Amino acid sequence: MALKKGTQVDRGYATVTDDEGVNYREIAEMMSEIGFQMNHSSARNYVLRVMRKFVAAFDESWCLELDDKRVEEIAKSPIFQQGIAEILHTLEAFRRSQDVD
Repeated sequence: MALKKGTQVDRGYATVTDDEGVNYREIAEMMSEIGFQMNHSSARNYVLRVMRKFVAAFDESWCLELDDKRVEEIAKSPIFQQGIAEILHTLEAFRRSQDVD
C-alpha cells in the first residue's frame, strides 16, 4: 500500500509505490519469477536491510552519529526510500547515457 508523501510512520513497515514503484508483494513475485523463491515478508526484510546499509553509509559519511533506533526509523521512512529510488534511477540513466557515447 502506498503512503502519501510526508506521511509519518512510527511503527510497522512502509513501502513507496508511486508511478514506477512496486510493493513488497510485487517484488517477491518478480524475484520468484526469475528463480529466487521469495514471499512478501522476505522482500520487505531484504529491502529494509539494504535501506539500513544506505543509512549507515550516510551516517558514516556525514558523521551524524545516529543510534540504532534512528537508523531503523530512517530506513523505514517512505521519504528516504523514495529518495534512494530517485538516486538509483538517476545513476542508471547516467550509466546508460555513458554506454551510448
